[in-house]
Amino acid sequence: MRRAAFLLILLLTAATLCQAAGFYQLPPQPPQNRYGDLMLDRVSSAAGQKPVFFSHFTHRLRDTCRVCHFELGFAMKQGETEITEEANREGMYCGACHDGLMAFGHNQKHCNDCHTGDAQIDTETFGQIRQQLPPSPWGNGIDWSRALEKGLIAPRYSLYHPDEQPMGYDKRLELSANWSMVPPAIFDHKSHGRWLDCNNCHPDIFNIR
Repeated sequence: MRRAAFLLILLLTAATLCQAAGFYQLPPQPPQNRYGDLMLDRVSSAAGQKPVFFSHFTHRLRDTCRVCHFELGFAMKQGETEITEEANREGMYCGACHDGLMAFGHNQKHCNDCHTGDAQIDTETFGQIRQQLPPSPWGNGIDWSRALEKGLIAPRYSLYHPDEQPMGYDKRLELSANWSMVPPAIFDHKSHGRWLDCNNCHPDIFNIR
């Protein structure tokens, strides 16, 4: 009797999990060397130019997320930010760094460096760098937070204020799930604060409470 009851509970649990898995049809992850790569074409094709290939991997080695997604005003969702050549030449968006001094500038000979029209993947360089950094089973196979914590990378926290540092808020939150048999989620402000600004999440995505 006990065994039958145990088997029934096991079957009901498996059915619940299968139903949840079927409800949340998450897209498959891209190959590790393509994770975070974007083709930006909100205005390029309309202006007679090839789309821009953007690699999060190469930029993340140099800058934290907040530099682009807070200080420079890039939206988190692909295609929401209208990045024009005029804005870039005025030092906005990509032009804040691609000014001919910090990185190659906006002139004729460098157009095809960004306006590639397709993904330009340097698989060899990616593999070499990944081997030097802590591994992760997710994303592009790199534990970026651990790499930063160990001093293996030193991305800028601020483009405009070189001495600015994360505020040091280190509260860990335990967020309980409404579903039964689902463990709570642990959110660590400290690890997120090294990469993001508070305004990236608060108050638009999450309330402050």
